[in-house]
Amino acid sequence: MPLSKARKVEYMERLTGLFNEYDRLFIVTVDNVGSKQMANIRAALRGQAEIIMGKNTMMRLILKKFLEANPGHPYEQLMSQIKGNMGFVFTKGDLIEIRDLLVENVVPAPARAGAIAPVSVFCPAGPTGCGCVNGGVTAAHVV
Repeated sequence: MPLSKARKVEYMERLTGLFNEYDRLFIVTVDNVGSKQMANIRAALRGQAEIIMGKNTMMRLILKKFLEANPGHPYEQLMSQIKGNMGFVFTKGDLIEIRDLLVENVVPAPARAGAIAPVSVFCPAGPTGCGCVNGGVTAAHVV
């Protein structure tokens, strides 16, 4: 569902204000992160950092306009990083504390068909523990 023009303007003002107000940020990817987990992370960071998510095209446009108004700003390096399911975590506090809070809230995600694993997956040869299927044939499938 597309955003209304008023919501886009509001989002642009908020992100531009965050770029102006904060001098430190994290780029976070949020693949396989549920809404409850995001709510918990936002609650843990309340008062210390602000999380903003959005459409990458809008983020690039806002960052481009910000950089035109502030040439040579260190945020120039962000332009190439805006891809995929990501967001910004802005803070004025200690980056190590904020990183630790983010890492504390990482939970393992169950494997899903078609999902790309964030780490290498190996299935050694031998019994899989899956039990007998299809007339005594034991099979393990990794997708």
